Amino acid sequence: MKESMNYNRREVVAQQKRTRIAELKKRIILSCSFIALLAVAVVTAISFVNVNATVQGDNPSYKYYTSYEVQPGDTLTSIAQKYTANSNVSVTEYISEVKKNNELSSDNITAGNYIVISYYSNEYK
Repeated sequence: MKESMNYNRREVVAQQKRTRIAELKKRIILSCSFIALLAVAVVTAISFVNVNATVQGDNPSYKYYTSYEVQPGDTLTSIAQKYTANSNVSVTEYISEVKKNNELSSDNITAGNYIVISYYSNEYK
């Protein structure tokens, strides 16, 4: 009888130990998940900062986006030449970006329409 009680007691202790281990595993998984979620949130928050700074000498150059109304006589090249004057971006690169951002399949733009363009400034806005 005493042996049976010891056996039952060992089983109870073993079950309690398994339960504690299972709870510990759950806490570890929950903690790791929280840390991973926190890391993703931080990376996402950083990626939403809309400032692309590049160093040009001692002056940082910031890139911004705005809506631009196409004027009569405007071409993508003339707009690119105007808005890349103080940057290290080529006219070709700028035109490619404008076409991509506005889902344009050709270089043709129409006066009166609005397009999204980028511009550069040495001031943080």
